[in-house]
Amino acid sequence: MYVLRLLRIFVPLLIVAAIVAGSVLVLTARSDLQRSRKQVDSAWAPLRTLLDRRYLTLASANDKLQSVPGPVHQLVEQVSDAYGTWRSLEEHNGSVTAEVVAANDLESLGRRLVLAARATPRLAGDAVALAPANAFAALTPPAAAGHFDATVHSFEQARNRPARSLAARILGYGSIPTYDSSGFG
Repeated sequence: MYVLRLLRIFVPLLIVAAIVAGSVLVLTARSDLQRSRKQVDSAWAPLRTLLDRRYLTLASANDKLQSVPGPVHQLVEQVSDAYGTWRSLEEHNGSVTAEVVAANDLESLGRRLVLAARATPRLAGDAVALAPANAFAALTPPAAAGHFDATVHSFEQARNRPARSLAARILGYGSIPTYDSSGFG
């Protein structure tokens, strides 16, 4: 009897204490997560500007290779679609995560397009058609990419701490991918 009375008192107290502790955890983690996320957004802005110029070069290569049939033409269409997505995200204020994914897609497709164009026998002697593709291949990844990746890494560490992972999930701080700057090297 005495034990049941104690349980009737302590169980609700434990539940209230757990709710209060969880609320405190979420509220204290929020400011750190916000600060880290703002640093990621700030690091992305200058990189995005540099990538706009980079992808204009890729679009130029894409335009020159438009008339080549076969696998190159399929890549041209994929690059065109990916570039349209990139431009659309800028026009509609897309999230950093969506923009990084689009940038990584363009990087991958750009590398594939350059390699396919260089390997195509039809373009072997056509320096004019290959010039924009070679210009894209010669571009080095922006130096700002390293700073962006470092801030993403810092954000992910803050986000994935055991006590903060739940708070990050509740507050909607999802994972952010790093920029793939592997290039042609």
